[in-house]
Amino acid sequence: MIFIEAFRIALSAIFANKMRTLLTLLGLLIGIASVIAVISLGDASMASVEKELATLGLNKISIMHARGETLSADEKLTIDDTDRILERFSRQIESISPKITRSVTIKEDIDDTQISLEGVSEQFDVLEDLTLSMGRFINEFEIEDRKNSIVIDADLAESLFGLQNPIGKRIFIQTGKTSSAFLIVGVYEKEETLFGASSAVVYTPYTTMDKLFRLNGEVNSIVVGFVDEEEIDMDLMSDKIIAFIEGFNDNIGEDKYSVFSAQSIQDTVGSVMSQLTLFIAAIAGISLAVGGIGVMNIMLVSVTERTREIGVRKALGAQHIHILLQFLIEAVTVSLLGGLLGIGFGYIIITFAGDAMNMPTSISIKAIILATSFSIGIGLFFGIYPANKAAKLDPIVALRYE
Repeated sequence: MIFIEAFRIALSAIFANKMRTLLTLLGLLIGIASVIAVISLGDASMASVEKELATLGLNKISIMHARGETLSADEKLTIDDTDRILERFSRQIESISPKITRSVTIKEDIDDTQISLEGVSEQFDVLEDLTLSMGRFINEFEIEDRKNSIVIDADLAESLFGLQNPIGKRIFIQTGKTSSAFLIVGVYEKEETLFGASSAVVYTPYTTMDKLFRLNGEVNSIVVGFVDEEEIDMDLMSDKIIAFIEGFNDNIGEDKYSVFSAQSIQDTVGSVMSQLTLFIAAIAGISLAVGGIGVMNIMLVSVTERTREIGVRKALGAQHIHILLQFLIEAVTVSLLGGLLGIGFGYIIITFAGDAMNMPTSISIKAIILATSFSIGIGLFFGIYPANKAAKLDPIVALRYE
């Protein structure tokens, strides 16, 4: 009953001084809205990044030569290494492919076109989750016979052949000093990501690349896709495969090979964005402290204005705890009201920001909980001094106050 009465008196005091209360709320409103907007937009940005990275395949890794390391001919990754890895980790691996990459030129009548030519296995379309709009991907027969077959992207197909069906047509690619004819067997749809548009990438059998560029089995990287059915620890599997490669290449612990995975990027980006969001939220939280000082100020003014009222209540039997609770609840009510208004204003901010950035957003539940907790905490922290000051007033002195 004490709390209900104290709350009623608090509301009466707040609405009796609407303008003063509104000005006090502004600091809290801006601070709470800023914190909510930062946390919610940070969560939305992270979700968007995770969605894009997931398209790269979270159960996939690429093994390559470590940057800056000098490898002997025997230490370089080869086609044979692909077979060794598959044999050793057959239970965990769903698909695997060597990858050989070279920048080449398509010879055209008018302008030459620079493309990235990648030599891969017949399983690579599964690893990259390619969507074929026409034709098919390269097959095992073409790999065994080192056929000059090629799969191009839809944009390149349109650029070269317009509305004509490109399947079965030939293009000429400059490889070194010679030009080789490639038969188009498939067209895939190139997906745009947050990393922006990439240059044209076309695929051919890795054996064909080995033949054309006389690589003696050397590859740029080995792409490994793990089974979805098992709980795969990507870091552990990466370490095991690297250790296995180092074992048969006799360079254990020399760190001559590295691993790239979307999962590792996602973990890194998530950690960085979480720290950045927390840092910006902490800066925005400075305005909360300013708002808290405003709450203390209005409460001190309220105590001064109602000194005689406090004296009357004490003379009628009100105890120390009653006066303390009255002003403490009033401070918390002001802060909580500012917090609720801040939540509403924060929602408006993230809605407009989401539309501007073309990104789905929603107000974070943890941000609402944090904002509400902060509001109550500010009311208690900055309200305790004025409330205690009011509770300690001498009733005789207070009654004589004009």
